[in-house]
Amino acid sequence: MATLEELAARKVRLFEQAPEQLATDATRIQERLWRQLTPLLNELETDSSGNIVLSDDNIRRVSTILQSLNQLLVGDEYRQAVTQFLSSIDQGITITDEIARDIEKNFTPSETQKRLVTLVKQNALNALIGDGLRGRVSQPFAQQLIANIAARAPLREAVKALEKVIVGDDKTDGRIAENVKTTASTAQAVADRSYSAAVYEELNVQWFRYVGGEIKTTRPFCEHREGEYYHRKEIEAWGNGKNAGGLNDIKEGTWAGQIEGTDSKSIFSNLGGWNCRHSLVPYPQRRVPPEVVDRARAEGYID
Repeated sequence: MATLEELAARKVRLFEQAPEQLATDATRIQERLWRQLTPLLNELETDSSGNIVLSDDNIRRVSTILQSLNQLLVGDEYRQAVTQFLSSIDQGITITDEIARDIEKNFTPSETQKRLVTLVKQNALNALIGDGLRGRVSQPFAQQLIANIAARAPLREAVKALEKVIVGDDKTDGRIAENVKTTASTAQAVADRSYSAAVYEELNVQWFRYVGGEIKTTRPFCEHREGEYYHRKEIEAWGNGKNAGGLNDIKEGTWAGQIEGTDSKSIFSNLGGWNCRHSLVPYPQRRVPPEVVDRARAEGYID
C-alpha cells in the first residue's frame, strides 16, 4: 500500500495536470470555434463604406450567429474535454479513500458521501459548461456584437473586437480558456476537499498536513503553510478569520484570494481560496512533530 506521502504526491500531480490539460484543450477549441464563426460574421450586410447596416436581415443573422455559438460551446469536443477533466475528480476521490483506509482499514464511503460526489461534480460541470460558461462567453460576445450593429461599426473592426472575445490576444486569454483557468482549479480542488472533509470528519481526524507545492501564483496564505502540520482547531480558527498555528498573516479577518463566506467549516473545502491547489492530508498525532503538538497546546487548542 502507498504511504501517506506517496498518496499526497499523487493528489498534488492530479491538481496540477488536470486543469492545465483542460486549459490547453480550451485554447485549441476556442480557435476552432472562431474559425467556424468568422464566415457567419462576414455575411453581415454592410453599406458602401463597409459599416454594418442596422437591418431586419442583420438582426436575423445575429440570432443565427448566437445560436451557432451556443451550439458550438456545448459541442462534442469541448464536452469530451470537460468529461475527461471531471474524471480527475473521481481519481482524487479514490486517493482520498485510500488515505482514509490508512486511518481505518475497513473504510468504505457511505451512500450519502457518494451522493456528495455527484453533487460537487455537477457544480463543476455547471461552471464549465452551464450558466458559468454562458455568462463568461456567450453574453459578452452577444453584447459586443449587438453594440457594433447598433453603432453601425465597420465590419472589419467589429470582427476584430469579437475575435478578441473568443480567442484573446497577446495580453489576454480567450473567454473559454479564461473561464477554465478561473474556475477549473477551484472547482476540482473544492470538489475534492469537500468530499475529503466529510470523510475525515466521520473518521474524527484531528491533525493534517498542508500540501500542494508552490506555483508562480501561490499566495502568501498557502506559501506560509506549505508542508506544515496543523490541528483541526487551528484550521477552524483561520476560517473564522483568526491567526493560529504560529502564523500572523490574516489581516482584519481575511487574506488575499479568500473565497467569500469561508468559515470554520467551509475552510476545509475552500482552504486558501480561489485557484488554491492545496490539500489537507490527515496524519496520526504520533507522526506530527512534537514541537507542533506543543504549539497547539500552548495556543489552547488541545489539552
